[in-house]
Amino acid sequence: MNGHPTPDVDLAIVNGRVYTPEGFADASVGIRDGRIAYVGDPATAPPARDTVDADGALVVPGLIDLHTHVYLGSARLGVNPDKTAARSGVTTWVDAGTSGAGTFEGLLLHVRDRSRARVVPFLNMSYIGLAPAGMLTREVGELWDPAFADLRAVLRAAEEFPGEIKGIKVRASSNALGDNAPVVLPQAREAADELQVPLMIHIGMAPPTLPEVLPYLRAGDLLTHCFHPHAGGRIIGSDGRVRPEVRDAVARGVLLDVGHGVASMSHRVTQQALDEGLLPDSLSSDLHAENVGGPVKSMLTVMEMFLALGMPLEEVLDRSTRRPAAAISRPDLGRLEPGATGDVAVLALEPTDRWKQDSTGVRIQLTQRFVHRLTVVGGEILAPFDDGRNEFRSSPWLSKFGATEDDDH
Repeated sequence: MNGHPTPDVDLAIVNGRVYTPEGFADASVGIRDGRIAYVGDPATAPPARDTVDADGALVVPGLIDLHTHVYLGSARLGVNPDKTAARSGVTTWVDAGTSGAGTFEGLLLHVRDRSRARVVPFLNMSYIGLAPAGMLTREVGELWDPAFADLRAVLRAAEEFPGEIKGIKVRASSNALGDNAPVVLPQAREAADELQVPLMIHIGMAPPTLPEVLPYLRAGDLLTHCFHPHAGGRIIGSDGRVRPEVRDAVARGVLLDVGHGVASMSHRVTQQALDEGLLPDSLSSDLHAENVGGPVKSMLTVMEMFLALGMPLEEVLDRSTRRPAAAISRPDLGRLEPGATGDVAVLALEPTDRWKQDSTGVRIQLTQRFVHRLTVVGGEILAPFDDGRNEFRSSPWLSKFGATEDDDH
């Protein structure tokens, strides 16, 4: 009984520009028992056990990166989800098919269950997942042998780990699939339908061509690497405009996911699509060990790129929070409202004159950059840490199509 009011919330974030469903507001955010308890006038905010001063920065829902590879210690591509979350504001990672049915349990036990940041697993249609990635002696796609597309193994994994597979992933490009699209894609469609989860299809170098892929996607499914530059799979046709079949897919509810990656981003394709009013639904990074040192580094890089290409800040944030949350059927995420999960990112937005390179070497000048201040997962602050491990691993893909060294991004 020291005369001070009893705290009504565990953590308060004050003095920030809070991004709410109605827009920006000068408000306080309070979190209690891992959930948002208060968003409103600082003058009427409940007392808090701990308080963080946002000092004019943006206070936004925890970012949701819809395409990443965080299976640390299995595939060569895996990065530490907590280490990157603590410096980027990402609180939910969708692991986009790093694991297949043969390695799925390890992703759950050794990564998902040990991470403070949320890991949402999509299962690769290949039994071996992305285990071949990074081979030095030869390039081997995980589905060059169609026998690895084992529908029965996928369904068995779903029985052994009920409710844990949140999506099905296929890399539908020649370096991953070879000529096996007619064998693999129908099985992937069947798997997604059986499990009632989204199907995420990666597009890239043909075969298969984009018109061969799109019929397998339905409402709520994801077309990732949607702005890649490679012939045969581009969303831009020979006339320089968005393909009609892409617009048809979007009209029936197919979602466009950025999936920046190393070889999967063209500023020119992106700008053309934006100029025609075709916007992505999610600004994902395709973060992995071969791009975490550049050209991606984190989801913030992708968000900065879209600001530079003319997307309004509110749209950038919406496609980094609420829309990705809807894509994985998690309405409790991606919003700062009472009752929502207490995931928060505090980001300062500052002017910059840096340049950013795409997969072909084309550069654009950035106008603003996000400076990470704070990551909160389920009401708990995730402090940055150094585990002594350099996660970046060099990739021959970085310069394969014209890109050179990183632009100090």
